[in-house]
Amino acid sequence: MLESLSKGHCENITSRDVIVQEIKEKLEEKNYLLILDDVWNEERREWEDLRHCLLGISNTNGSRVLVTTRIQNVASVMGVLPQHVHCLKQLTDEDCWSVIKHRVFGNSRIPSELKELETIGRENAKKCKGLPLVASVIGGILCNNHKVDDWREVWGLIEEANGVLPVLQLSFSRLPKPALKQCFVFCSIFPKDFVMEKEMLIQLWMAHGFLQPSSERHMEMEDIGDKYFNDLLSYSLFQDAETDSYGSVITCKMHDLIHDLAQSVSESQTLILGNGGHGNITANIRHLNHISDKGLTAAEIGDAMQKLHTLFSKTDVFHNMPANFKKVRVLSLCGAKIDKLPALLRKLKHLRYLDVSDTRITELPRFITKLYQLQTLRFMNCFLIERPLKGIGNLVNLRHIYFNDEKHMPAGVGTLTCLQTLQLFVVGQQQGRGIEELGGLSQLRGELEITNLKMVRNREEAMRAKLLERTAIQELALKFDQKPDWHSVLTGFGREDSEERRKHDEDVLEGLQPHPNLKSLRISNYCGEKCPSWMLKDPGNLGESTYLKNLVSLGLFFFPQLKSIPSLSLSNLVQLTLCGLEELDSVPPLLLSNGAKVQIRRCKSLRSIADSYLEELMIYECSELVSIEFGPLAMMYLKKIMIELCNKLESLSMFSGMGESSSTSTCLKEFSKSCSDSSESVSSLHGFSSLQKIDIWNCGQLKSIGESLSKSACLKKLSIRGCHSLELLPSLVGLSSLQKINIISCQKLKSIGESLSTSTCLKRLFVSSCQSLELIPSLVGLSSLQTIDISTSGKLKSIGESLSTNKCLKELDINSCDSLELFPSLDGLSSLQRIVVSFCGKLKGIGTSLSSSTCLKELFISCCDSLESVPSVDGLSSLHFLGIDHCSGLVSIPSLDGLSSLRNLNIQNCDKLTSLPGGLSSCTALKVLSIENCHDLISIQEDSKDLCSLVKLEITRCGKLRNILGVGEILGFPLTRLKVLHFGGFSVEQEELEEYPTQLEELGLVGWEKLRRLPHQIQRLTALRKLRIEDFDGLEALPEWLGSLSSLRSLVISNCKSLKHMEAIRCLSNLNSLEIFESPELRERCAIRRGSEWNNISHIPNICMPSGQIIELTPVFEVEYNDAQESQLTKWKRPFFCCKG
Repeated sequence: MLESLSKGHCENITSRDVIVQEIKEKLEEKNYLLILDDVWNEERREWEDLRHCLLGISNTNGSRVLVTTRIQNVASVMGVLPQHVHCLKQLTDEDCWSVIKHRVFGNSRIPSELKELETIGRENAKKCKGLPLVASVIGGILCNNHKVDDWREVWGLIEEANGVLPVLQLSFSRLPKPALKQCFVFCSIFPKDFVMEKEMLIQLWMAHGFLQPSSERHMEMEDIGDKYFNDLLSYSLFQDAETDSYGSVITCKMHDLIHDLAQSVSESQTLILGNGGHGNITANIRHLNHISDKGLTAAEIGDAMQKLHTLFSKTDVFHNMPANFKKVRVLSLCGAKIDKLPALLRKLKHLRYLDVSDTRITELPRFITKLYQLQTLRFMNCFLIERPLKGIGNLVNLRHIYFNDEKHMPAGVGTLTCLQTLQLFVVGQQQGRGIEELGGLSQLRGELEITNLKMVRNREEAMRAKLLERTAIQELALKFDQKPDWHSVLTGFGREDSEERRKHDEDVLEGLQPHPNLKSLRISNYCGEKCPSWMLKDPGNLGESTYLKNLVSLGLFFFPQLKSIPSLSLSNLVQLTLCGLEELDSVPPLLLSNGAKVQIRRCKSLRSIADSYLEELMIYECSELVSIEFGPLAMMYLKKIMIELCNKLESLSMFSGMGESSSTSTCLKEFSKSCSDSSESVSSLHGFSSLQKIDIWNCGQLKSIGESLSKSACLKKLSIRGCHSLELLPSLVGLSSLQKINIISCQKLKSIGESLSTSTCLKRLFVSSCQSLELIPSLVGLSSLQTIDISTSGKLKSIGESLSTNKCLKELDINSCDSLELFPSLDGLSSLQRIVVSFCGKLKGIGTSLSSSTCLKELFISCCDSLESVPSVDGLSSLHFLGIDHCSGLVSIPSLDGLSSLRNLNIQNCDKLTSLPGGLSSCTALKVLSIENCHDLISIQEDSKDLCSLVKLEITRCGKLRNILGVGEILGFPLTRLKVLHFGGFSVEQEELEEYPTQLEELGLVGWEKLRRLPHQIQRLTALRKLRIEDFDGLEALPEWLGSLSSLRSLVISNCKSLKHMEAIRCLSNLNSLEIFESPELRERCAIRRGSEWNNISHIPNICMPSGQIIELTPVFEVEYNDAQESQLTKWKRPFFCCKG
C-alpha cells in the first residue's frame, strides 16, 4: 500500500508501525479502496494482523477492502458476514469472445475478409468455461495469427481438452520454440505470487543455456531473452507487468493457475521447499528453491545433489555437505545467513550465475576468479566486505556484475569484453582503475555511474571511456568528488588552485560526451563555470535541434561555480532538478515535455526564473529569488507550486504576468510557501480561483494573511504551520468547499476566525501547539465535520459551544490542553467512533454517559490526574478498545456489561484502583487483557469463564495482588487460545504458578519474592518464540534446559543483576535476537570478542545492549546527501551499526 501511494520502493522502512503511520499521513483522512486479488491465505492470525494495521490507518466508515479468492474458507477466516460475500458468475460466452478478440485485434475491427475467424473464435470462447484467464490465454495463442487453418487447428485441440488445465496446457504446447518452453517451465522455481525481475530472469535463463543465438542472425543472448520474455507476456503466461519511467517492463508475475501449469509440465524437476516441511527431494530434481529457515542435510538431498543445476537457499546449505554439487549452474544465496562463502564453491566449474547479495560475508574469496564459466556475479549490499575482488580479469565470460559499494570496485574490468552490466565505476590512480578501462567495454548497457572523476587528468583521457559509442546506456551519472568540501575547493587552495580545478572539470566533462540515445543524466560535484558544449546543441548540426533530445530526466547537483545553464529545448524531458548551483543567477526559458516537473534547491544566487510551461514547480532555499516571470499562458499549465525559505520572494505578486483578466483562467491547484523571517504578510492570493490547497509554514514573523481567502471558493485544504507571530486568521466566511483546516505551532494565535458556520463541507479540524489559543469558535451547523483533533494548547479552556449538532463526528482527540476543565456534551453524537483524551491535568470529567454513541469503537484516556470518573460505557456493543492509563485519581471504572465486541482492555498505572470493573464476564470477544502497574489492585475475583477468546494476557507489577489462581485457569477459565503471557511482580504472598499453557508463543516473566528463578515448566513450551525475563535477582545462570527451546527466536533479559552465565544459549541455533538491559555485569561478560560469554552468543545475528556495546549485524546505511532527490539516486555507501537504547 505504501509503495503504491509513494509511487516508489520503500525497502528501508521495515517497522509495521512506521508503515501504518506513513500510509495514514499520505491518505490524509481520505477513504480508500484496497483490492487484494486472488487470495489463498487461510491463516486467521495473519488476517487479524492485517485488520489491526488497517484500523491503525483509519477506523472510520467509508474505506473498503475488496478481496477476490477461489477458496470459500478465505471468507470464513476473514470473518466476513454472509451478506458481504459475492459469488461471481462466470463470464458469458460473449464476454469471453470480447477478451479473445481484444487480445488478437486490439481495438480494431475484424476485417471483412477475416469474418470466418469470428465464427471460429466464438466457438473457442465457449470452451473458456467463463474464465477470463483461459480466454486471455487462448487470445494469446491466436495473437498476430490471422490464418483460418491455424484457428481451426486450435479449435480442434480445445475440443479435445477437458478442464481448465488442459486448455492452459494447450498454450504451452503451442509455444513456437523448445527453448521458450524451457524458459517458461523454469519459472516454476519461484513461489506463487513471486515478483520476477526481468533482468534477473533473463540471466538465469542464460545460465542454463536456454538463450542460444540463432545461426541465421547474430543476437546477444540478453536480446533473445528479452524477446522470449515479451513472448511469454503476449501469450498471457506472464501478467501484472510493471514498467520503469521509460515504459520498459521490469517485473511481472505468474497467475497461480499458470504456475500450476508450469509445475505440471516440469516433470518433477523443480521443487520449492517451504517452512511447512521438506517434502520429497527425488533424484529427478534439477532446480531446488530452499525457502525454509531450516537447514538441509546430505541425507535429505540424497542423489539429487549430484544432478542439481539450480540451487536457491536462505541458509548455509553447504554446512557439513560433501562436495557433490558439481553440476550446479545457478547458485543464489541472496539474503542467506552466512558470513563466508564455503570452500566447496571452488569445485562448481559449471557455475554461470552467483548471487551472494544481502549477506554478511566479509570477503569474496580469490577462488571465485577461477569459476571461468561465470556470466553473472551479484554482491549487492555486502557492506562487510572490505577489499575488492582481485583477478577479475580471469572471468572472461562475465557479462553482468552488480555491487553498490565503491570500495568493492575491482581493478582490470577493461579486459572483460563481454561485460554488459557495470552499474558503478570508481576512477582510481592504480593500474586497472583508470577511466580508459571503460573504453574496451563496448557492450555496456542500462545504467552506469562513474565516480571520482577528479582522478581523470584531461579531456583526452576522458574520451578514452568512449561514452559517445555506448548506444545502449540509458542512465548515466557522473560524479567528480565523493563528498566535496566546497569551502576547501573554492578557498582552501587559493585562487590559482581553484582556477585549475575549474579548467580541469570543464575539460573532463567535455570529454565525457554521451550518446544521444541517453534517457537520464545526472552530474554531481562539478566545479566548472559553464556547461559542456554537448548540452547546448547538437555539435554536428548548425540548426536548433538539441543533442540530448531523448532525455527524460536531468539532474545537476552541487555546481559551486556554474553561472548559467542553457535554454533547454528537450521535448521528452519530464524531470529537471537543479540543486546546489550556488552561482546560478537565473533560469532561462525551458521548453520541456507536457507535464514537466522542475525542482530547484539551494541555488543561493538565483534571482529570477523565466517564463516556462511546467506542471509542477518546487523551489527550496533560494534566498535571493525575487521573481518568477510566468505569464498568463504559462499559468494555464502550472498546477502545483511549492516555495520554501526564499527570503525575498514575499508575495504571489511575483507572477508578473498575472492580472485581473487572468484571475479565472489559472489551473493552479496547490500552493505551498515558507516565508522569510522578515516577511510580515502574505498579500493577495486573488487570481488563483482554482486553488484547492494552501500551505503556509515556517513564517516566523508573519502577522497576517490578507483578506482574499474568502474568494477561494474551490479551496479544500488550508494549512498554516510554524507561524509564531500570527495572531489572527482572516475571515473564513465563504469557503464553502473547505474540507480540512490544519493549524500547527502558531504560538500567538488566540482564535480561529469568527465563525466556521459557512464551511459546511468541513470534515477535519486539526489544531496543535497553539499555546495562546483560548477559544475554538462555535462548531454548530458543521454537518460534515468528522474529526476534531486539538493538542498542546495550554490556555484553551473550552471547545465550542456544543457538539450535539455534529451528527457526522467520528473522531475526537484532545491532547495536552492543560487549562481545559470543561468537556463539551457528547449527547447525540451517534456517529462517534473514537475518543482519545490525554494530558489534560485539570479535567475532572468527560460527561456522564456515552449511551447515544452506539458506534463508539475506541475510548482511551491517559495522564488526566484530576479525572474523578469515566463516563458509563454500559451497552456499547461496538466498543473494541478501552484503555485507561496514568489516571492517578481514578478509584473505579464503570461496569463493562454489554461490551460484547470489546477486544482489548488496557488498564495501566492507576494507583488508586483496587479492583477490576464489573461485567468482565460479558466481554466474550476479549482477546487482549492488560493490567500493569496498578499498585493498589488486590484481587482478580470475577467469574470470567466466558473469556475463552483471550490471545494475550498481561498482569504485571501489581504489588498487592495476591490471589491469582493456577495457570490454565488464571482468571477461572481455560486459556486454550492464549499465545502471549506477561506475568509477575506480585505480592510476597503470591505463590509461584504451577503450569503454563503449552501453546504459548511469547512469555514475559517479572520476578517476585516467591519467583526468583526461571520456572522449569517453561521447557515444555515447545512453540515458544519469544522469552522476556525481568527482575530475577537470584538468577546467576540460565538453566541448561533452556537450550532445548528450539523454536525460540528472541530472548530479552532485563534487570537480572546477578546473571553471569549464558552457556545454555549456545544450543539455541535458531535464536535471531538477544537484548540485554540493566544487567551491567552480564553486559560486560558479553562484550564483543573479549567477554567471557561472547563465544556463547556470537552466533546470534542481532545482539542489542545499551551503553554502546551493541552489535546489530543487520546494517543500516547512510546516503551521501540528505537531499531527497539526490538520495533517491545516490548509491548506498557504507554501513554503520545501530545502537538501540
